[in-house]
Amino acid sequence: MVPSPTRVAALQGLGVPADRLDRLSAALRLPPRRPGSPAGEAFGASVLLLVGDADAVEAPEFWQPPFGAWIEVAGLSDARIVEAARRAARADLFACVTTVTANRLHLAGRILNGLAALHPMPEAQRDDMELALHEAISNAVVHGNLQVEGMKGLSVEALERFSHDLAARMADPAFAERRIEVTAWLESACTVVEVADEGTGFARPERIDYGASGRGLDLIAAIVEELQLLDGGRRIRMRFPL
Repeated sequence: MVPSPTRVAALQGLGVPADRLDRLSAALRLPPRRPGSPAGEAFGASVLLLVGDADAVEAPEFWQPPFGAWIEVAGLSDARIVEAARRAARADLFACVTTVTANRLHLAGRILNGLAALHPMPEAQRDDMELALHEAISNAVVHGNLQVEGMKGLSVEALERFSHDLAARMADPAFAERRIEVTAWLESACTVVEVADEGTGFARPERIDYGASGRGLDLIAAIVEELQLLDGGRRIRMRFPL
């Protein structure tokens, strides 16, 4: 089943130059929403937030209704923003941010806040969904975009190697500016959440030699109703029962 019809009905900028916001508003045929204007009811659907100031988007109010889609515009051409916005328009929730921003934000918790606003859920169910989503985003950041191997043991040397490699890749724009996308939509009997990265992909082996890390997919599989690896392992699709 495909995501629901477009829910995005307005555009707002956060640290985006006014002329660029107007240009994108025209390209997307979305009316601009100015800060402080009435929320939700005026548009009947969610607001797409174009983020130019990644620090400012940490504020909780930007992750609550009427906002339902977030695109960090740093490093993106207008054409790529329009492409991402069209993907956002087919989802109930959508986020496209850099690896650095995804790593700094507690992105899983923010997405779950949005999902809970769309469909209230028991606390235990929300905790399970957040744990699975956190694991998927962590895998996309560390192993996908940063291409850092997991720890193969519990030694101090293994931890130091992992920490060094992670810091080095996060400091390299070629890796740190890759994108993480989270897309979520509600179906009649389940919630579907996808997490995509821009890494080299992943093929899950039949047998895994676990070290200190590497159990994330098994943890996710134990929580979700269905788990799929798509696009050569660069996208994971999780289905959670409602």
